[in-house]
Amino acid sequence: AHAVPAGPVVFVPLDSFVVNLQPEEGDAYLQIGVTLQVAGAEQEEAIKQNMPKVRSRILMLLSGKRKSEIATIEGKQQLTKEIMASLKQPFEPKGTPNQITEVLFTSFVIQ
Repeated sequence: AHAVPAGPVVFVPLDSFVVNLQPEEGDAYLQIGVTLQVAGAEQEEAIKQNMPKVRSRILMLLSGKRKSEIATIEGKQQLTKEIMASLKQPFEPKGTPNQITEVLFTSFVIQ
């Protein structure tokens, strides 16, 4: 179950990501659109202020994946959990965890 934020739902769309996937049988790449659901305007601002860190964490995670790991529904669901876990980590040492309530894919193309 996902935590339900108090107040209106806030979505933070991210620019698309394009990464080379780890090689299996030839080259493959992933183009993905992601929107984050966060717990309020304060969390939205924290995400926006730390966008380089947000994008870096997601890019590092995506570039370590193989096509076979993320091609299935289960693989995509696991990927959302991994992205959420990565982004919930504080941006600063000894900072508070980020309040991301859901990771939503808005596009997902493997080629």
